[in-house]
Amino acid sequence: MYQYCKIQCIYNRKVSIISINLRGAFGQSNSIETIATRFVRIVNHLVKHPLTYHCKSADDDLGIRILQPNGEWEFSFKAATFGITDFYCYFFNEHFYAAFDVYTEYSKLEERCGGNHCIWTAEYDGFYLQNYRSGQNVKLHNWTTRW
Repeated sequence: MYQYCKIQCIYNRKVSIISINLRGAFGQSNSIETIATRFVRIVNHLVKHPLTYHCKSADDDLGIRILQPNGEWEFSFKAATFGITDFYCYFFNEHFYAAFDVYTEYSKLEERCGGNHCIWTAEYDGFYLQNYRSGQNVKLHNWTTRW
């Protein structure tokens, strides 16, 4: 009986260790972890013009939308379990357009957002990113003339 328990206990212990090691290899741990929700907000400060935009990632197409002057729109998502999450948007109105990444996981852009919120504001001279922690707005993109 003792010999059986010794073998069974060693076997159970090895299976537990293998299980813990496999869980660690695939990004899991013994504690309950949650993947933080990320947010991207688009703000239209083009006082006299609506802003048309199309945002998407490799997995999600959020469609073409129109944001009225002084309007805001926000979407949320969970970062990819494997790979890197990257959302980009095309912005345009009757005179200008711009296209750029609005969120890229593990990047300088994610740091500039200042947390899990990336807040982009369209102004007449370009696009500003607000650092969520500091509240500071920094111009990162210019408009391109359509004609």
